[in-house]
Amino acid sequence: MVRGGKLKKKGVRTLLIVLGAVVLLVLFIILNRSRDEGGVSCDTRRVGYGAIISKVSGSGKLRAESQVNLQAQVMGVVKRVRIQEGERVRKGDTLLELDRTSYAAQLALARAQFEQTQAKHIRNETLFARGLIAPEQYEASLAAYEVTRAQLEQAQDQFDKTVICAPISGTVTQLNIKEGETVLVGTMNNPGTVMLVIADLSRMQAVVEVDETDVVSVKIGQAATVTVDALLDTTFSGRVTRVGYMPVQKLVTAEQSATNFQVEITLDSTAPALRPGMNLQVEITTARLDSVLVVPIQGVGRRKVKNRETETVFCVKNGRAVLVPVRTGVASDTEIEIVEGLSPGDEVIIGPYKVLSKLTDGARVKPQLVKPDSSG
Repeated sequence: MVRGGKLKKKGVRTLLIVLGAVVLLVLFIILNRSRDEGGVSCDTRRVGYGAIISKVSGSGKLRAESQVNLQAQVMGVVKRVRIQEGERVRKGDTLLELDRTSYAAQLALARAQFEQTQAKHIRNETLFARGLIAPEQYEASLAAYEVTRAQLEQAQDQFDKTVICAPISGTVTQLNIKEGETVLVGTMNNPGTVMLVIADLSRMQAVVEVDETDVVSVKIGQAATVTVDALLDTTFSGRVTRVGYMPVQKLVTAEQSATNFQVEITLDSTAPALRPGMNLQVEITTARLDSVLVVPIQGVGRRKVKNRETETVFCVKNGRAVLVPVRTGVASDTEIEIVEGLSPGDEVIIGPYKVLSKLTDGARVKPQLVKPDSSG
C-alpha cells in the first residue's frame, strides 16, 4: 500500500511538471506571436500626384551689368574734375581734363613738320611725273611724308586723350582722383591709375558661386530669386545669363578645397538702394514638374537588391515591410519624383529614421498614416 501511494504521488508530480512546461510553452508562443503580430511602429504616406520644384542655391555679390573702370591713357596732372561721385552721366560727357600744355606743343610741332613735308612731297610728285627726279628721290619724299603724317596723328591722339569722356551712360560709383594729382599710364608691371568707375545701375547682376555637384543642372534662361542681405524684406526675380566653365577653387581647410563655378543672374528689376558689391543669396529653379508621382525624399534610400545597389522604398503590404526597387527623377528639398516602381495609393514607409535604418524586407510593422498637410 505504501509503495503504491508513493508511485501515485510521483506520477502526479510528473504530470504537474509536464502540464507546467506545456503552459509555459503556450504562453511563450502567445507572447511571441502577439509581439510579432504587433510589429514596429512607423510613419507612412500614400503615393500620390504632386508638383516637384528643384532648386539650386548660392551666395555672391551684386554688380552692375555694364561697368567701366576708367584708366589714364596718357600721363599728366589733373587740371579739372567735372563730376562728383554718385552723379549720373551720359555717354560722351566730359569727366576729367588733364594739363595739355606739353601735348599741345607736341601737336603744333608735328603739324608744322607734316605741312612742310607735305608741301615738299607735292613738288616732288610733279617733278617725278615729268621725269625730272629719280625714283629713289621720290620714294624718299613719300616715306618722309608718311612718317610725318603718322607723327601728326599720334600727337593729335595724345592731345585728345587729355580730355576723358564717359564711354557709357551710368552713375559715377567711385571717384579716385582729385585736381592737382598726377595720373600714370599702366605698364606690364605697374597698373595704371583707375581714375573713376562708371556703372549702369539700371541693369544689375548677381554673381554667385555654385557647387560643382549642383552646377550641372543650371542652364541659361532658368528663373532665379535673389535676396540681398541689406534688403531682407525684398526679393528680386531674375534669369541665369551665364554659367561659368572654369572652376573657382576655394580653400576650406589646410587639406580640403571646394570647387565652385561662377553663375551670373541678371535681375528683372532694380531699386535705388541697390549698390554694386552688396552680399546676396540666390535660389535658381532648375526644374519644375506638375502632376507626377511623388513621395517624401526621406523614404527613398539606396539598398542592395539581388546583389546590386539601387534606389528603394519600403511599402506596407499585409502588415509587413516590403522592399521595392524604384527609379527616381527630379527631387526637391522635401519630395522626389517616382518614375517607375510605385503606383498611386501605395503606402510607403517614410520614418522615423531609426526605424528605416534598421528595417528589413518582410519585417512586421504597425503603420501610422501621415497626411501630406501635416508632415511638416
